[in-house]
Amino acid sequence: MSEEILISLKDVSAGYDGVNILKHIDFEVRTNDFIGVIGPNGGGKTTLAKLLLKRIAPTSGSVTYSPALKRIGYLPQADATDKAFPITVKEVVKSGLQSKKGIFGRYNRQDDKLVAQIMKRCGIAHLAAKTIGELSGGQRQRALLCRALVSSPQLLILDEPNTYVDNKFESELYELLKELNKEMAIVIVSHDLGTITSYVKSIACVNGCLHYHNSNTISQEDLDRYECPILLVTHGDVPHTVLETHKSTAHCNCGDKK
Repeated sequence: MSEEILISLKDVSAGYDGVNILKHIDFEVRTNDFIGVIGPNGGGKTTLAKLLLKRIAPTSGSVTYSPALKRIGYLPQADATDKAFPITVKEVVKSGLQSKKGIFGRYNRQDDKLVAQIMKRCGIAHLAAKTIGELSGGQRQRALLCRALVSSPQLLILDEPNTYVDNKFESELYELLKELNKEMAIVIVSHDLGTITSYVKSIACVNGCLHYHNSNTISQEDLDRYECPILLVTHGDVPHTVLETHKSTAHCNCGDKK
């Protein structure tokens, strides 16, 4: 797979209600990328994800999408599914094909086969007939991940996917993402630097500005230089992270964006 640019952000600022959360950032997502996005709460991680997903428009700068990028899969931070709504897991996963089918498109046996394959790959084939409200948090995230994957996206974006899930799902998720990265680009927003560095290929530190680190090996000196308020604490060979008190992003120096 060639290293084609799928999305390019140039000098982009973006935010809400006239207040920019992200300021003058440059960022690219290429085929084969597996990028971990880290930073403090309110620093702009989810805003970046919304930009990539076209859910918000930049207040300045440009966002360019490659014609090769036909579909983007998305696993949101919080599950907005109405747990009281009587929809089965199979139907939730199948709804991920709507972008291909259109509003009035009809599903066929090939669609059912595809849904069954992706549920088997994610370990929830046995839950197909269960309603979404019957599932645990981890099982529900698996179903939503299947929905994000069933349309065969060229890019998968995950926003804090380990929130409200069990440890078993979390460990299996990262192994699955490692395999999926052979087929698609991945951008994962996470507060858990210690875990994602074992899997991602590069790191974007977001705290008003965006600093791209083209490696999954990052030092405390790098984090300090990028003004990313995360403190690495190492016990033996196992890295841990805690969030330091950080400066207001209003004073972020964006002169060194890359």
